[in-house]
Amino acid sequence: MAKVSDIIESFILDTLGNGDDVNLSRNELADYFKCAPSQINYVLSTRFNLNRGFIITSQRGGGGYIKIVRIKNFDNNYLYRILDEILSKPICFKDALYLLEDLTNKGFISDKQAKLISYAISDRALNSPIKIEDNIRANILKNILVNLLKEKDNE
Repeated sequence: MAKVSDIIESFILDTLGNGDDVNLSRNELADYFKCAPSQINYVLSTRFNLNRGFIITSQRGGGGYIKIVRIKNFDNNYLYRILDEILSKPICFKDALYLLEDLTNKGFISDKQAKLISYAISDRALNSPIKIEDNIRANILKNILVNLLKEKDNE
């Protein structure tokens, strides 16, 4: 049986369809799924974030509307936003894989590059006696992406 989070995610993706964005009411979604608004917030923050190629903006008041925007095309601003918002702090391996998948889907890196990077940033490769793997992983990803961006700018 699917979890409520999976059902909510599927509903939002179906609503988004092939479009670029969708406006939804957090409270209406919570009522529809008979869950707390915090459950909707959880789904939005974990499954519709920049790592996965989405930007969320919210409007307070009037029922708490949210706008979910799918980033379809890659541009340097998107990469700078990733560097600033995601890789300026520690990142777990799972979120790093989502980020690599999104960068692959947008054509910034190839499948082969994504696979090699994932090996380099895996918990096994970053084995440390103290828990600093997420910090190291973020620094490695940031360094790789900055250098790939420089290469693309020089082409």
